[in-house]
Amino acid sequence: MQPRQGIVEIFSTFVQFDLDQFSGWATNAKLRRSMKVCLESSTEKSDTFWALYWYRVWQTQSSAVALDF
Repeated sequence: MQPRQGIVEIFSTFVQFDLDQFSGWATNAKLRRSMKVCLESSTEKSDTFWALYWYRVWQTQSSAVALDF
């Protein structure tokens, strides 16, 4: 399994299996676009920051995008 590189990939991809074995990373286009927009408007590059950010958005705003993260 190849590790995901970069914030966008970490927050917009998920594991795909084929016959109970890892077959690759699948990308969710909506999450990818949302994460790119967030990164363009911020200087923050920490995956921990973004994990907490999306968790807080999910808790307080019930955003459809936050629910996907």
